[in-house]
Amino acid sequence: MNKKFLIATLIAASSTAAAFAQDGLLKKYAQRLSTPRNYVCYRTTEKIKIDGKLNERSWNKAAETESFVDISGEGFPKPIYDTKARMMWDNDYLYVAAVMEEPNIVGHFTQRDTIIYHENDFEVFIDPTGDGQNYFEIENNARGVVFDLMLDRAYRSGGNFHIQWDCPGLKIAVSHDGTLNKEKDKDRSWTVEMAIPHKAITRNFTNPLVAGNIWRLNFSRVEWLKKGGPEENWVWTPTGEINMHAPNQWGFLQFSDKNVGGETEEFRCPYNMEAYKLLWAMFYAQLDNREKQGAFTSSTALLGVTDSDLATLPKGSNVNIEATSTLFSISVRVGGTGKTYVVDQNGKFEVK
Repeated sequence: MNKKFLIATLIAASSTAAAFAQDGLLKKYAQRLSTPRNYVCYRTTEKIKIDGKLNERSWNKAAETESFVDISGEGFPKPIYDTKARMMWDNDYLYVAAVMEEPNIVGHFTQRDTIIYHENDFEVFIDPTGDGQNYFEIENNARGVVFDLMLDRAYRSGGNFHIQWDCPGLKIAVSHDGTLNKEKDKDRSWTVEMAIPHKAITRNFTNPLVAGNIWRLNFSRVEWLKKGGPEENWVWTPTGEINMHAPNQWGFLQFSDKNVGGETEEFRCPYNMEAYKLLWAMFYAQLDNREKQGAFTSSTALLGVTDSDLATLPKGSNVNIEATSTLFSISVRVGGTGKTYVVDQNGKFEVK
């Protein structure tokens, strides 16, 4: 294909970044560029019974996530009911548990792969490789009925979903602090507990579930406060829009070889977040440019990249854009690291 090349060499001092951060693409797309939350996931040596009750000592020791927030992020109302999750792992499973405050526990769907989010549900999104491709979604309602699927890429990039994928070996159970489908009484909460087999969500050998690796993961709770909607979307880490299918904004799940409740370790962010955010700001700008102009562009000026955007990057960084009318590749070589972040029109993210 014929490619147009644009290379901008950038020299930036970190001391000047804050002064310019209010301009350009970083400001335009700030709502969708919040720093994702993170969770250090520890091992359990205890046999976990998947019954929705979280009686094991390991669960009591596992740290809770922050309370869920509105999917659109900062500036939007705090959810009226609290939700927190916890995670652990062992040689076979990733364990997930969540407790959801709920004064009226409801769940009517009984058939697997019904579109569960048409009623109150809990959802897990997992991208083990962190490339935004071929990721997994597992939903369940208060009956424990599952809707699981795999997506080849996000819908914004023309992604397709594969409902025929059933998570092999998945174990799931729910419990109720209250009564199911009885509107006249007042309930307190419902709890979901999952054991997700490593092998079921391992696409290749690039990032298996082993200590030291980091996956991308998010949780969503769909809540219908009134019949007919609109629905509420409460999540662990916000995507900045009413769209869970933005894997670049999912949380970081770091696996530790230490036992849950014992010695702790610090989270180690795998990316330079200034470079990461600018890369994705340019990605969003490309999508918007195509919407308005009918094509992608290799021009940073047309994308709206400003000097203030570039000034946020580490000294010695380099931006490269290759584009045709239908394809693009954006890369940011991160100064001082020897690493280059790359994203294409399909939302495929790589570190080279």
